[in-house]
Amino acid sequence: MSISKALLSRRTSGVFWSPGFVPPAWAGLPSVVTVHDLTHRHFYSRLHRTYYDLLLRHMYRRCTAIVCVTDCARNEFLAWSGIDARRVHVVPNGVGEAYVRNTQTLDLPYRYVLYPGNRRNYKNLDRLMTAYAQSALPGKGIHLVLTGNADQNLSGLAKKLSIQPFVKFIGKVADEDMPRLYRGSLFVAFISLYEGFGLPIVEAMASRVPVLTSTVSAMPEVAGNAALLVDPLSVPDIKTAMNRLADEPALREDLVGAGVARARRFSWDETAAGHWSIVEGVSQAA
Repeated sequence: MSISKALLSRRTSGVFWSPGFVPPAWAGLPSVVTVHDLTHRHFYSRLHRTYYDLLLRHMYRRCTAIVCVTDCARNEFLAWSGIDARRVHVVPNGVGEAYVRNTQTLDLPYRYVLYPGNRRNYKNLDRLMTAYAQSALPGKGIHLVLTGNADQNLSGLAKKLSIQPFVKFIGKVADEDMPRLYRGSLFVAFISLYEGFGLPIVEAMASRVPVLTSTVSAMPEVAGNAALLVDPLSVPDIKTAMNRLADEPALREDLVGAGVARARRFSWDETAAGHWSIVEGVSQAA
């Protein structure tokens, strides 16, 4: 509502663009909104789902154009929204140059597998931790590092699995330190149950680090042939993949080479140009 009031108070011409997922209830001018995913409909409360279905869907239908970040996200959005496919575009996310340029690590005093991300339930951290506990990695002294502070659920699970000494919650990491944290890892494990894109995949690839990710939603589309993919619901599959990435240097080397090439496809400059082209087209058609 506040977006709509601000737009109407300006009484201006042009195009409204939001990089977030919330469109204006009414704008008085053409609007473009970027929708990264429909996570709230799947993994949040019934109230979130109702909000999307009863309010946001109608607001999206009033938008001149919608931008999604993958074909997977676009297909899901189209099936849910019923919007004319000609109004829904794909512009992928990019990866920051800091990850591409960086050659340094944080010099942590142990080898580690990295999970970079939040703790929402669809991130599948219980299965990741269980697979890690069943793998050969703890016995090899390879730790599991998670960004963010320790929480009761995961700390309790680590204790139950007898891997507490090997699970490190590294706390909040400054943006400028993230490339170094990635670069120092043996591989990045990002086996989420759902993503509209999955930025850690391309950030790891740009950092010259192998990637373990999921066979579901947008992750195979983003990863291409440059990651090791597993069924995120199968702890045995995850465990086997972790063992392979720890034990097979040739596999890691192949994935790093493919990942560097893959990451070049995701540029924030190209992302900006793609958005601008859509906004400009909307403006010219107004």
